[in-house]
Amino acid sequence: MIAAARAGSIDTNRFGYIPGLENAIMIRGSCLCGAVRFEVDKVRSITHCHCANCRKLTGAAFATYAHVEVDKFRFSAGEDMTVRYESAPGSFRYRCKVCGCLTPGKASYLETVSIPAGLFDDDPEVRPRLHVFTSSRAPWWTIQDDLPQHERWVPGYGPKPE
Repeated sequence: MIAAARAGSIDTNRFGYIPGLENAIMIRGSCLCGAVRFEVDKVRSITHCHCANCRKLTGAAFATYAHVEVDKFRFSAGEDMTVRYESAPGSFRYRCKVCGCLTPGKASYLETVSIPAGLFDDDPEVRPRLHVFTSSRAPWWTIQDDLPQHERWVPGYGPKPE
């Protein structure tokens, strides 16, 4: 309904009010080329990951991911434009088939969808909460904030032994 209001097909008052959706927020995101688009109702948390895989996949000192409850995430276009691949044994990532951007995906060991935070077109209304895999951070990068730091996984959130 919110998407329809933004597109102009639902009547709103001059302040954008949609009757019945007083507390609804929709956060939009997309890949670089726009082939993959999604909507989020609420972001649970945002984390910075310093593991070697994330650094290599992004070409940056760390990757920043938003974590969203499965029922609060939906593709609005281009889910079929993503390709799944194994970036490390048992670890799968998704990329746009057109522009190659990392796209949202769900790890089997997490209850949330992980979204590369740079894909958000709107403010997610949440700020980063912590750093993970600081034991493998880039040697040329110094963490200069006061967020909690975990050398590996946050306890209870890593892959479960089979």
